[in-house]
Amino acid sequence: MTSTDNSTKAPKAGDKVSNPLHLLQTLTRTLNEHLASACNQAEQDAQKVMDKLQRQQEKLELKLSQTQQKLAARETEQPDKPANKTRKKLGELEAAKLELHEARQKAESYIKQLNSDVRQTLRLAKGLERIDSQVGQALEKRDTPAPAAKPRARRPATPRHNTKPTRARKPKTTTPPAN
Repeated sequence: MTSTDNSTKAPKAGDKVSNPLHLLQTLTRTLNEHLASACNQAEQDAQKVMDKLQRQQEKLELKLSQTQQKLAARETEQPDKPANKTRKKLGELEAAKLELHEARQKAESYIKQLNSDVRQTLRLAKGLERIDSQVGQALEKRDTPAPAAKPRARRPATPRHNTKPTRARKPKTTTPPAN
């Protein structure tokens, strides 16, 4: 009976079996790549918002200047005719300009904070790079066993002497037993 199921085949010699060290290495590399990508994307998005606000401000200033010119022309040509519509539109444009100015200040503040966060995140992510290199070293050390240690040459056995200073002993005097 022949089976086409791959789970019963023996692994090839070149296949590496995943283990916790490999998983940790993969995780740190992937996380580092995603962090760098996310930081880059956030900076690009913030810059796009600033560019959009800049374009809006330029359009608004153009409309404001055109409306001011229109109001000045109307007042010089027809001083008796009220220009309430133009004044109202001019007031609305100035209010919009103030709102846009506040939005730009908030965006600039956000970008400053974002840049600070990105720097801090990337500085902290260097710890992931260190983990990755340590895992690589551990895998390399594990995969390449250390050469067999040479046996150390033994010193000839020397008699051990007591290193404590000895006191001079008194000679034993033998006295004959008294009878």
